[in-house]
Amino acid sequence: MRHAVTVLLFLALLLPAAPARAANGYDALFGAKNEWLNAARPLTAADAKGRMVLLDFWTYGCINCMQVVPDLEKLEHEFGERLLIIGVHSAKFAGEKGSARILAAAKRFGLEHPVINDASFDVWDAFAVNAWPTLILLDTEGNETVRYAGEGHYKEIRTDISNALAGHKNNAATKLSELKAANENTGTLNFPGRLGFAPDTPWGELLFVADSGHNRLLGLTLDGKVKVTIGSGAEGFKNGGFEEASFNQPRGFGVAKDGIYIADTLNHAIRFADFRTRNVSTVAGTGQQGYDRRIRDANALDTRLASPWDAKLLEDGRTLVIAMAGLHQLWTLDTVAGTVSALAGTGKESIDDGNALSASLSQPSGISVARDAVYFVDAETSSLRVLKDGKVRTLIGTGLFDFGLLDGAYPRARMQHAQGLDANGGRVVIADTYNNALRLYDISSGKLSTLPLEKGAVEEPGDVLQLNGKIFVADTNHHRIVTVDPVTGKTAPLAIKP
Repeated sequence: MRHAVTVLLFLALLLPAAPARAANGYDALFGAKNEWLNAARPLTAADAKGRMVLLDFWTYGCINCMQVVPDLEKLEHEFGERLLIIGVHSAKFAGEKGSARILAAAKRFGLEHPVINDASFDVWDAFAVNAWPTLILLDTEGNETVRYAGEGHYKEIRTDISNALAGHKNNAATKLSELKAANENTGTLNFPGRLGFAPDTPWGELLFVADSGHNRLLGLTLDGKVKVTIGSGAEGFKNGGFEEASFNQPRGFGVAKDGIYIADTLNHAIRFADFRTRNVSTVAGTGQQGYDRRIRDANALDTRLASPWDAKLLEDGRTLVIAMAGLHQLWTLDTVAGTVSALAGTGKESIDDGNALSASLSQPSGISVARDAVYFVDAETSSLRVLKDGKVRTLIGTGLFDFGLLDGAYPRARMQHAQGLDANGGRVVIADTYNNALRLYDISSGKLSTLPLEKGAVEEPGDVLQLNGKIFVADTNHHRIVTVDPVTGKTAPLAIKP
C-alpha cells in the first residue's frame, strides 16, 4: 500500500496525511533501535525537549527532497539553538537503504543536522506519512503542531516556528554543537559528479571534472595533473575570474569551443567559464528556483531554472540542452540569442512517450548527444530514453517503482537510479548509480548488459566518459576518478597531481 500512496508525490499530487498520535511518533523517533547518522552520538528525547523539532522525511534520490535542503539551512541558521532539525530517511530505492550511502548523501548535500536511517519505515508509519518530502513540526514538548507536504514551505514554517517560540527561552539540556559530526574527507576531490573532455584548450587537451562537493571544476591532463581550476571552492553565486567565482554544487557541463557551460545545480543557473578571458559569467537563471514549465523563447537571465543537473551542446554548437531535473523536463538555451525554451516533458513525473512536449519525464539527470539524437537517463524511473525527430522514446525502464539489476532488452531489463551516460560508437555506457555498476546498451540490438567489475570497485558512480579506449568513471562516493577497461572490467584509480 505504501507504494500506491507514495506515487502521489511523483505525480505532484501531494496530500497530507492525518496527524499521528504524538506519543507514538515520539517513541518511534527516539526508539533504541534507530541508527543515527551525521551526528556525534545517538540522540535522545532529552536533546529535543525544550526546543522546537522539525522532522524532514526524505529519500536521497528525490529531487523534491533535495530542493528542500536550502530551506532547512536557512531555518537552522535563523533559529539556532531553539530549533533541532532531524532528517528521517525512509528509502524509496533498495540502493538507498544502506547507512553508509545515506551518510554520504547527507555529506554531499551539506546537511548539518542528524539523520535517522528509517529503513523499515517505523518512524514513517508512526507519524502516518505518505509522501516524500514531508516536514512535521513538533513543539517543545514533542507534540505535533503542523505538517507540510512537498517543497516550497519555507515562509510558512518560519512563521509557525516564530509564533510558537514567541516569549520562549531555550532550556534544552544540550547544545546543538555537541551533536554535530565532523567532516572527515580531506582528499583532492569531494563527491565528483560529472566528466567531460575538451580536446583544444589553452592548456592542451583536458579531462574536466565537476568536483561538486568542493563547488568547482578541475581541468586535468589524462594522466591526472591539474592544469586549471574553475571556482574558488567557496559555496556561493559569484561571477568573475576563475579564482574568485563561486558555485553551489555544480554538476553536468557542456564543452564548447571556447569554454564550458556549467549546470550550477543548487544556484538554479547555467554559468559559462570562458577559456579566453578566464572569467565566469551567468548565462541563464536568476539564482532562484523556478516552477514555470511552459517556457518558450524567454530571456534566459530573467527566467528561473530548477536544479539543472546536466548540460550538453548539440552539433550546431549553439543550442545547449539542459536536464532540468527539478521540473522533470529538458530545456534548451540558445547561447547566441540568450533565450530558453522547454524542449521535452510536460512536468508531470512519469514515463510516457510520444511528442516531446507531451511526453513525461522523471528527474532527467544525465544527457549525451550523438549526432541527431539526445540520449538521457531519467533517474526516478531508472530509465534510458532518447529524444529524436521531436519524439521521446523509452529504451530501458517501465515505471517509478520498477528497478533492479537485470540484463536484456525492454521491458525486462532493469537499472536503479542511473545518473550519467555517454553515447558513442553505437553504444551507450551508463553509470547505473544505485547498483554500483556500469551498464552497456547496444543501440542496434536494444540490449542492456553489465560490465564485469570487482565487487566494491565503484560506489554510486555519477558519470562515465569513453575516451582513448577506456571508460573514465566519476566514482562519486569514493571521491575519485577511475579508468575501466571496457572488455575486462579492470579498474585503476587516476592519481590526481597538483
